[in-house]
Amino acid sequence: MYFLSPMHQTFRKVFDALENKVMKKLSELNVKEIKRKGNWTDQDPEIIGVETNSLKVEKGDIFLARASNTKESHGIIFSDQAIQRGASLVITDPDGYQFALDKDLHSTAPFLIVGDLEYTLNYICDVFYPDKPNFVMGVTGTNGKTSVVNFSQQLIEQKNKSCVTIGTLGVGGVVSLKTENTTPDQSYIAKILQMAKLKGADYALLEVSSHSLVQRRINGIQFKVFCFTNLSQDHLDYHKNMEKYFQAKLSILDVLTLDTKIIINIDTEYGKRFFAKAKNMGFKIETIGFSDRADVKLRILQGTANIQFIEIVKGALIYEFQTHLIGAFQALNIGMALLACEKFGFNFQEMVDSCSSLKPVPGRLEFVGKTKKGALVYIDFAHTPDALKHLLKSLRVLTKGRLLLVFGAGGERDKDKRKFMGSIAYKYSDVIYVTDDNPRHEDAKSIRKQIMESCPSAIEIEDRAAAITIAIQQAQLDDVVIIAGKGHEQVQIVRDNYFPFSDFEQASIAIQLIE
Repeated sequence: MYFLSPMHQTFRKVFDALENKVMKKLSELNVKEIKRKGNWTDQDPEIIGVETNSLKVEKGDIFLARASNTKESHGIIFSDQAIQRGASLVITDPDGYQFALDKDLHSTAPFLIVGDLEYTLNYICDVFYPDKPNFVMGVTGTNGKTSVVNFSQQLIEQKNKSCVTIGTLGVGGVVSLKTENTTPDQSYIAKILQMAKLKGADYALLEVSSHSLVQRRINGIQFKVFCFTNLSQDHLDYHKNMEKYFQAKLSILDVLTLDTKIIINIDTEYGKRFFAKAKNMGFKIETIGFSDRADVKLRILQGTANIQFIEIVKGALIYEFQTHLIGAFQALNIGMALLACEKFGFNFQEMVDSCSSLKPVPGRLEFVGKTKKGALVYIDFAHTPDALKHLLKSLRVLTKGRLLLVFGAGGERDKDKRKFMGSIAYKYSDVIYVTDDNPRHEDAKSIRKQIMESCPSAIEIEDRAAAITIAIQQAQLDDVVIIAGKGHEQVQIVRDNYFPFSDFEQASIAIQLIE
């Protein structure tokens, strides 16, 4: 027997409540089929939707079986599971069905073989989930996706407009759901967009991960605006090297239409390469950054550990505002959000005027509190070398006393970045506490050792709660404590166990315990 996860139960409850289900006979869909295989007890079954994840299949769904990332696996192997959960049939292509034959999978499922699996999926999604917000933005890049989406959401909602967001923090706005991935499956996104539209949202803001681009999860989405933030080392356990990682990001240009307006951070080499390719393909592009090359130039006029003054030079006009969101990277994220909103038709000056009230994104340089000794405590999601570098450089300039850092590295993820993160911590921090951060099935001590090879003066504390508490207790007047790596996350993953854990909560407790 199979059970829906609590997340999917919630989704189905909300979606079903909208009572906008469409039920069609297979013959009404006019799917361009090549042939049928397997056991068809009903030649014209009723269909209510489509799923690419067998665990999310509901009674009456089509299960669309796609190729996986390895030659040893394919979605077709989950056909029987999908049928047991209530799927009316399985759609795959000739290669998928041949995979089943080669693996000697004796499935009794009714198979519909089509020539173009991606076209078929897009077509069926449009049939069952036709309603979508008119203005859709996508953001890709190693760092900054969540912040650009969140700041855009805040700016739009300040104008009393409704939107939906999909990303690392789950689904937000008019719909609130947890997601298993930054960018969910294609059919799942289509359902969320329809749900949001039916609840009055005309704006959708999506984080687009490199995994989703490789796995074609965002095919079929009509983006009005698309942003490229940056690229730095991450996910090399998946992409193998930086060039393949970049090519995954660059592949979005093959999906977008030339009507999509593109915003690019031009301050990095990857940004320049992204710009060159997009320009060569004929896209309308606006660049942003701190360099003179940018169409929209950013300047930080003044900054403290609590506030910074930002200037935006856009054409002949200069815009200024102040914000409690500190760091050059935050200025860039705000700037991209402003440009995205302008592309949606909002007045730029009015958007700028709203920036002073922007709130921090959960876990993104989020202020926890001030200790009785006068130290400031922050948490941040920085878990890549580049993110950690920008975080520490920004805080280094603003810190009058010492900069104390608590961080670790995740297990079963890009192992090579650990030594770089150790070097960065050693260069920009005064006191370093190396601790655990989701070791998963790896040996946690080994992970800490790999980090500390590049920062030998660091203090090793296995228990993350203890590391946070000790760092905050040791901080003095004008010191800044930054706890990096987990940000908004609410669990510590050790082997197959998910232990409740919040950096923010633990830091708050530690602040209160100081005498």
